[in-house]
Amino acid sequence: MAVDDDSLGGLLIVAVILAVAGAAIIRVFGWNYVKGWLATGWSTTQGRVEFGSVEEHRVRYFNYYVARIDYSYSYNNEYYSGYSERVFLRESSADRFVASLKGQIVFVRANPSRPEKSALLKHDQPGGLPV
Repeated sequence: MAVDDDSLGGLLIVAVILAVAGAAIIRVFGWNYVKGWLATGWSTTQGRVEFGSVEEHRVRYFNYYVARIDYSYSYNNEYYSGYSERVFLRESSADRFVASLKGQIVFVRANPSRPEKSALLKHDQPGGLPV
């Protein structure tokens, strides 16, 4: 079976698109995983989701959506803010995720030595909030 230059070029474009999309998704998933792993020993405090947004990312012929929720919390009588991101393949799913969390009480893990560093862990959340 012969492969012509057009077919090879098309395959190369698809491979590059998939690699870039994969790298972007791994960046968000990977960072959330590492951050969650580090935060397991941090102190827990109560916070509130203040704002949420959805941003579309395009990689050639592929779209994905990053939902970002911004939250505030208090630690040692000082106020801080943080954010959490999650990747979705459908905009409607990302929008529902953000809408379900706006104004909700969340439990925040704050680094005791650097309380401006924080994370939301799913198993800490009341009522199974989908952070």
